[in-house]
Amino acid sequence: MRVGVVGDIHGSYNELKKALAQMGKVDHLLFTGDGIRDIERLKEETGIVVRGVKGNCDFAVGFSEVEIFYLDQYKVLLTHGHLFGVKSGLTRISLLAQEKGVNLVVFGHTHLPLIDEWNGIRLFNPGTLYRERSYLGPSYGIIETDEQGIHLVHGRI
Repeated sequence: MRVGVVGDIHGSYNELKKALAQMGKVDHLLFTGDGIRDIERLKEETGIVVRGVKGNCDFAVGFSEVEIFYLDQYKVLLTHGHLFGVKSGLTRISLLAQEKGVNLVVFGHTHLPLIDEWNGIRLFNPGTLYRERSYLGPSYGIIETDEQGIHLVHGRI
């Protein structure tokens, strides 16, 4: 399975469209919050399937703050991250992931792309598409799953 990951869009709809084009074929998109209006517009215009959560700057209904689901055989926790203090460290979100028995945590909020591991749990942040708040430039993520595991990469616009 090949899944695109975006978050912290903050109104950067053109960068969102560029990211989607650069990703190539994806089975669906994960959204880590902060840009629900942009995601809703993208869904309306393209029909892409999106699974997402709301961030601290989102005030829409219909999105939860934490989602747990499977990508193939891998259990995933998706959240924005603000509720778990990810700007101060990854301990709280990692402990939640361990408690829930997930293989992968996908989160946003810090605006920094990240691939890390904690006690066998993969941690993945796509960064931000909002150029003015990106430290390393706008970025997105790709998750690929197969029998060998979870493969994570970042792309830059």
